[in-house]
Amino acid sequence: MKVNILIAVFLTVLININAYRSPAPLIKNIFRSDGHLEGPHWSTEENALYFVDITGQKVHRLDVQTGNITTKYISYGPVSLVVTVKDNPKLILVSSRSEMYFLPWDSESVDKSLRLLTVVDLGLPDNRINDGKVDANGRLWFGTIGNEVAGVVDQDKATLYMLDEHNYAHPEEKVRPVSVSNGIAWTSDNKYMFYIDSPTRNVDVFDFDLSTATLRNRRTLFSFQANNVTGVPDGMTIDTDGNLWVACYKGGKVIKIDSRAGKLLEQHKLEVSQVSSVMWGGPDLSTLFVTTSRRDLSPAQLAQEPEAGSLFAIQGTGSRGFPENQFVFADADKY
Repeated sequence: MKVNILIAVFLTVLININAYRSPAPLIKNIFRSDGHLEGPHWSTEENALYFVDITGQKVHRLDVQTGNITTKYISYGPVSLVVTVKDNPKLILVSSRSEMYFLPWDSESVDKSLRLLTVVDLGLPDNRINDGKVDANGRLWFGTIGNEVAGVVDQDKATLYMLDEHNYAHPEEKVRPVSVSNGIAWTSDNKYMFYIDSPTRNVDVFDFDLSTATLRNRRTLFSFQANNVTGVPDGMTIDTDGNLWVACYKGGKVIKIDSRAGKLLEQHKLEVSQVSSVMWGGPDLSTLFVTTSRRDLSPAQLAQEPEAGSLFAIQGTGSRGFPENQFVFADADKY
């Protein structure tokens, strides 16, 4: 009798635990493309997500309220980075090849409306700008990638730069050499900056001084090899608990890392292998937008991954992000 009572109590407790357990995160396909989606940037002011198609030379804008997606094609070359400009609704800073341009989103003629701000990696004509993020003082940190042929990149030919409204003629070199400059994130107190140079298969961390834009004491926080994580680290973001969310290119997943202890906390698998970047968004910043790629996939691989190249949204992770910083540039609309 006592044993039956104990079993009943155990089952009751188990049922109650399961009743309050959070359901598995929901992964939705938001937008399909035949390209290489990357560089998501959330605009809280516009309630919109900007993202790019590198090979398609396109910038997309998702209006979350209506679900409408508008697109701008830039004929100059590969497009890889887009951020919004503070106090200038629908004015974006976008990269094409190794140049950065201002672009008013509502302009009718895209190429004629591009306003050149800066050029980097002069003397390396096959390099291009890759990924970047804006810090809490409105400065853009962005990096380049060496010449890439059939997925193979020239090593140690690229650089991580810092761009602001004062140094745009000559952005400051911060880290070199780099091979494939990718994800960047900062802690909420701005004491640390996390950085990915993809071929290293590491997530590194620097001591960071926000006032002087100084980096020092680089070290490895998380090693894909040591933790048996497949693929290479690509885009990255951080949540309000200080955990990093990293896209695993050719690894088919997004991983969550404790940024203090460098421990793997979660893995969220997708039905595509080439997961390129991540960004918190939505009205309460609890939706994790995920970009993916179908570049260089064989017909057989595409048959197995029909959703490759899509934009996904992961909901129900129990985490949320911070509002994205915007690039600061006085009178940008008059530049």
